[in-house]
Amino acid sequence: MKLEETSGLGESAITAEVFNASGRQQRLSAEGGSLTLSEGNARLRSWPLHVVRVKTDTSGGVSIEAGGETLTWSCTDERSRIALAQMSQAAHSAPVGPPSDAALAALLEDAEPDDTDAERRVKRLGERLARLDALNVGGMLAAATEGGGAQLATRLEAGSAAGAALSARLSRLEALTRAAPAALHARSGAARADAAARALLVELHEIYEWLDAPALRDLDSLSEISLASTEGRARALSAAEALRNALRGERTATPARLRLGAVRERLRRLERARDALAAALARHLNNALIHLANEAHAPAAPRRRHHADLQPYAPFMRWLKDMDEKAHDGLVKVYVGTWSRVYEREVHAACESARAALAHAPAERIDDLLDEVLTLVETVCNAEQDFCTQFFHLDVDVKGEAGDGERSEKSDGGERADGRRAAGEARRLRGDLFPALEQELVALVAHVERHEPYGAMRALACVGRRVLGEGGEGGAGGEGGEARWARAALAAVAVAAKRGADRAVADRLAALPDAVKQAARKPKCGILSFIPELEEMSAVCEEIFARGRRADLDRWYLSLATAMLRAIQQAEHPRTPRAVVQLENYHRLHACVSALRVPALDALRRDAKARYADALRHYVTQYFGRPLEKLAQFFEGVGEAVAAGVREDEVCYRAAFSKHELRRLLGLYPAHEVRKSLHRLYRTVEKHLSEEGGLLQVVWRAMQEEFIAQHVALQARIAACYPGAGLTLPLSTQDILDAFSDIAREH
Repeated sequence: MKLEETSGLGESAITAEVFNASGRQQRLSAEGGSLTLSEGNARLRSWPLHVVRVKTDTSGGVSIEAGGETLTWSCTDERSRIALAQMSQAAHSAPVGPPSDAALAALLEDAEPDDTDAERRVKRLGERLARLDALNVGGMLAAATEGGGAQLATRLEAGSAAGAALSARLSRLEALTRAAPAALHARSGAARADAAARALLVELHEIYEWLDAPALRDLDSLSEISLASTEGRARALSAAEALRNALRGERTATPARLRLGAVRERLRRLERARDALAAALARHLNNALIHLANEAHAPAAPRRRHHADLQPYAPFMRWLKDMDEKAHDGLVKVYVGTWSRVYEREVHAACESARAALAHAPAERIDDLLDEVLTLVETVCNAEQDFCTQFFHLDVDVKGEAGDGERSEKSDGGERADGRRAAGEARRLRGDLFPALEQELVALVAHVERHEPYGAMRALACVGRRVLGEGGEGGAGGEGGEARWARAALAAVAVAAKRGADRAVADRLAALPDAVKQAARKPKCGILSFIPELEEMSAVCEEIFARGRRADLDRWYLSLATAMLRAIQQAEHPRTPRAVVQLENYHRLHACVSALRVPALDALRRDAKARYADALRHYVTQYFGRPLEKLAQFFEGVGEAVAAGVREDEVCYRAAFSKHELRRLLGLYPAHEVRKSLHRLYRTVEKHLSEEGGLLQVVWRAMQEEFIAQHVALQARIAACYPGAGLTLPLSTQDILDAFSDIAREH
């Protein structure tokens, strides 16, 4: 609704000059129903005239009340005071009706000169908007009271009806536009023909880009391009890729395009060109493979030169794998057939050279000779794997690629299936390219095993270091990890070497009973032969496996030592006491196991030590016995009497245990007779024990300790049962120590 314009001042304007609180001169003017404050040429604020109250006083002061705020000025000019009085009268007489457009603009544009705060300005405008709404409502009420309400209602209804009609028409137009976007352009036959021509032009352009690329301009001469030069290979490759893209585009072409006779004829021509180019490529690559293989048979030919010569043809092999898989497979067979003989001869020559060197090389040189052969095998296998993977594209499924050269999206199962298929193809190619590699290496390991007693262990350590990635080019750190060809070949050799080493240990275990039987034929048993053999084996194997995995070595130690414990336990000799056989061999086995410092043998080491102690105690008890036998029997009876309740100091009053009887028995063992019996005992022990065992002094000391223990026990019994009788044993403790020492020095 538009507000009617009113004015309370007529056509003339009233202007008064005033001064604000800071002394700056400003101007108030009333014109067109609004009161304006300005300074110079700048308009500062504006109010509708009917909302302000202008007041003047006799001292020259001027104040204006508008919108709840009061502004004050001072006026010194008489003419301006008269003008202010007229403004005050005009403001009082201004009707409270609809404000004019000028008054509304003045209200909206009203602003303080220094009002730079956005929030304050928004708040001020909000207050003035509320006042405008109030004025609008007042104007409507005023119009209604003057008889214009019916006219206003009529106009509102007419405006609503016109808006509804316009909205319905707009909805119909939008529906038509969505249903037929090109309807406006298809109202004439010319427009439809133009649209059809444009669509045909786009279709022809797409067919041209598909089947008539610049690289396909001269299809008849594709097979005549020279592949020996770099420029010729570049031209052939560009044409080959264009052919590939064009023929693969047939898979995604629409049926309508494929029904066109020109398209079908062009596709047939492209297929003929593809076959001709594939035949030319296969013929050239076949000749190159055979020629390079013949050069490799020459004695002074550089190794693996063919890799660099054939690498420029790798993109053509990829193209053949996609476009003519039969030709691709034929070239693979040619390559395998020619180069397998080259590598077979090279590996055989290296193994024969190693066998010849082993006949005169010391044992320490075996590792170096094996390393030379294995390094050659790793170098050849890894170089061939890298070349074949890149040249024959073993890891690429060109059939599964999208038409634009990018890989198509596949599920996880499809990717795993492609990976297994590529791995199987690589394994077959390795087997065809190196058919006798594993047999040659296994035969070399068998020769080393026959040539040297610990040859299988040396081969296992040498090959195991490479298989486990501790050296060489076939380690785990290399590209491909478990899929490396050299790693697979050496793993089979490591299995053969491990079987040979296990077989050597099994032979040693089977020879234990024979060692016991052989020792029984000697005059004195001594140390069984398998214990020095274990010491020798441990010394050699510790050096062999110093830089490798020793799990197998610890397992061999445990099985051998356990079997030796059982063999020693069952060993017998016709002239050597069984206790001597056991204590000497248990002692030597314990020393050997302790020197190894292998945690897996700790329990066995403790068992050997306990068995040695038991055998020593049994031998001392059996052969030392009781040198003062009759005295020992006499005091055994004394002990029984005391145990029956007789007091120790009263035992001597019994006839069987009298002092006289004891004195008689002591006379049977003079000091020199005791020394003679000890001499005889030492000779017996010396006859039983062997020199290699080195336990004579240990056993003699054990017998000395046993004699002293018996002597102390008898002397204590005499002192307790026969006090004051002056009876003593023939030798004192010191005499016994001196006697044992003298006897040991004499012998």
